[in-house]
Amino acid sequence: MAVPTPDEVRFALAGFDARHQKIVGGLLAVMIKNPTRVREREWMSEQLTELTLLAGEIEADAAHEAVQAVQDFLRVHSEELLRGAFLLFQRVGVDMAERVKSGFTFEDAMKCGLGYFVP
Repeated sequence: MAVPTPDEVRFALAGFDARHQKIVGGLLAVMIKNPTRVREREWMSEQLTELTLLAGEIEADAAHEAVQAVQDFLRVHSEELLRGAFLLFQRVGVDMAERVKSGFTFEDAMKCGLGYFVP
């Protein structure tokens, strides 16, 4: 798989609303902190579900309604959210590779990644 260009990443993220951006930004953070787990499908699904809950905007009067709302949201949006997160993670890895010798922090990597969201 080819590394996405900066423009390809920006284009993939361009249509995301604030909720989607929060989720993808959160996924990027957990991916940076746990790069060895990124290929674990179940772990990524758990992270996506948790971040969807944390991102809010779930309107429900009962727990079972909230669960259904999250399931419905993920059924529609999980593919695009994961794709965006993986593209962003790859791009940040390439961007940060130039700084490996001089060093960089988690915050540096996040700042780089969040800069790809189109305002």
